[in-house]
Amino acid sequence: MIMFLIKTALDNIVFNKKRNIFSILLIAIASASIILLQGYVEYSKQGMALGFIAKSGNLQIGKKGSWDILRNGIDTLNAHDITQLRNFCAQLPQTEQIDAVLEFNGIIGTQNSSSVFWGIAYDNPQTAGITAGTPLFADDQGVVLGETLFNALSIDLNAEHSVNLMTSNITGDIAVGSFDVTGYLATGNVQTDSSLVIASRKILLELFKLDDAATCIRLFLKNDADLKKAEYSLQNFFDDHNLDFETRNWKQLNPLWAQINGLNTIQFSVVSAILCVLIFVSLTQSLSANFMERIGEFGTMEAIGLKKTTVIWLLVIEVCVLSICGILLGIVIAQFGNLAAEILHVKWTPPGYNQPYVLHFYITAHSIGITQFFIFITCLTAIIYPIYTVKKQSCINLMHYTNT
Repeated sequence: MIMFLIKTALDNIVFNKKRNIFSILLIAIASASIILLQGYVEYSKQGMALGFIAKSGNLQIGKKGSWDILRNGIDTLNAHDITQLRNFCAQLPQTEQIDAVLEFNGIIGTQNSSSVFWGIAYDNPQTAGITAGTPLFADDQGVVLGETLFNALSIDLNAEHSVNLMTSNITGDIAVGSFDVTGYLATGNVQTDSSLVIASRKILLELFKLDDAATCIRLFLKNDADLKKAEYSLQNFFDDHNLDFETRNWKQLNPLWAQINGLNTIQFSVVSAILCVLIFVSLTQSLSANFMERIGEFGTMEAIGLKKTTVIWLLVIEVCVLSICGILLGIVIAQFGNLAAEILHVKWTPPGYNQPYVLHFYITAHSIGITQFFIFITCLTAIIYPIYTVKKQSCINLMHYTNT
């Protein structure tokens, strides 16, 4: 019986192929629209998250209270602290990379101009990246500047150029040094690029005549999903050994992410609600009208011996087949749209940035499942009125039914 219903439903779809092709295309376009919208929002969210994690690490470890006050020496990690934290973090299964960070600030200048800056010194400064010039390594007596700061100081990479730094570190000591400018980095953020200085922690420690010191330890994880496990392990380690340390995750260190993500979520919710209403109305009206035009056909089926329940099941199977075909085609269209955006190198500029990034729709199985379930339920809703009509009217009335 089931095979008979499926075969009959497929025959009906093929018989009314022009009308059903239009229905499948309508479902596919609606399906692709929701997938791409969800993919864009998820791309924005994940892209910002990756950018913030690359800058701050998944976790930072510092002296307790160091994020609540101005860093002025009491929150300095000494050599013993750094070694102790490195050894423990290295044995965590979630750990991918560990490095110590030394923050400094002051005035940077040339013979012609000067500017205030904030700086970050890394154990491996080459990992910070570079837009133009030569990468900076741990033994280099040089600095990489933010692009805006680089241009403000009128530095030419084609000629040897050095800058003078009058800087203070986390201990409050002041030091003066001369550094070669090896290149510049464009982060895309105007505020960051206008004052950023990147240096080697080894060279900065020599400048300040310190054996070893750091503002914090950055911990990069293999997977951000393991963030809670890593935080829990670190907190247990601090409690068990009575250590005066605390952690901050990348979300706490970058509150801007939550603000922008919250704004995007609100915008997405509003646009999604409007889009879903439009899709719901258009699909239900189109599919319902499609089946209502065939009411006479269903009356004929009942007249030749099919039960009402059989006719109703035929309607359900037909709309399921149409919706599944439309959904699958919609997924293909969405993937093609994503591929086209990458091939055409479509770019967009995030809020607060001046550097565009290649657009990519972050399409996940979870987002596809949720959005396509909505499409499927909408298609089933569209046949409620045709089913009601078939059930209520006799076969004679159905054969002569006029939809007024």
